[in-house]
Amino acid sequence: MVLAYLLITTIGLDAAKVAKDLTKIDAVDSVHLIYGEYDIIARVKTKNLVELRETTLEKVRQVKGVEKTTTLIVADITKETDNPIRLH
Repeated sequence: MVLAYLLITTIGLDAAKVAKDLTKIDAVDSVHLIYGEYDIIARVKTKNLVELRETTLEKVRQVKGVEKTTTLIVADITKETDNPIRLH
């Protein structure tokens, strides 16, 4: 399993509308509106890196209002209290 966080910058639309649309993507596990340089952070779980690429390029970046994404791939989990995830 591949776990990644997508930092998302929006343009034009209300970030809350974009966040709601992102929840419709199966691989998107959670979505949060945030303060700072980015508008949204989304946690994505996929089977492999190919599926992560497809999810990012063909689904997330196609959502109306998404201007830019930055992908952070999790290398290891030190602590996960809610619904622990196994990467290996």
